[in-house]
Amino acid sequence: MRRVLLTCLALWTLGLCAQTRVHPYLSLGSNTVLLHDKFDDLDAGSAFRVGAGCYIPLSDEDCNFYIVPELSYSSFRYDNHGWVPRSQAFRYEQLHLPVVADYRLNFYNLFVLDLGAGPFVSYGLGGSAIGTDGFGRWNAGLSFRTSVRLLIFTIGLSYDLGLMDIQYHGDGTKETLSMIGLNFGLGF
Repeated sequence: MRRVLLTCLALWTLGLCAQTRVHPYLSLGSNTVLLHDKFDDLDAGSAFRVGAGCYIPLSDEDCNFYIVPELSYSSFRYDNHGWVPRSQAFRYEQLHLPVVADYRLNFYNLFVLDLGAGPFVSYGLGGSAIGTDGFGRWNAGLSFRTSVRLLIFTIGLSYDLGLMDIQYHGDGTKETLSMIGLNFGLGF
């Protein structure tokens, strides 16, 4: 599954390179996974993330405003040390699709600073946290991004604030999934 997804991302990026106005990129990074609830008893987990996206300018002329869709795959685990008598570890895989409105500051066409925000939707692919234990497959929220680019190399920070209830306990509690990430990439 991972090889197929990575192959599709690479072919999609190469196809976008043929277009002059669209600027594709590849990224990979490490994320910290945060599960929030009213008891605050879930430890942060770690995630690996790989993705591809593109910068689509909003006008035909040189502009600093872009729409940036990205498709990424992440796999993470977290431990629950809450009120249960023993620790529980969960593994989770998801496809993540943020669509960010981005503002780009160019400095001498070598150094670029990007700032962006927008909505995201995630779909859980599987793992031990899907299914009978009540962990939801869908997540949605707000995505905030900033990155620095030098020539074709990019380093960026991301924060995805999950707003959707991903656990169904039936007792009125709500758990949301958020991720903080450090990403490295190549832009074309």
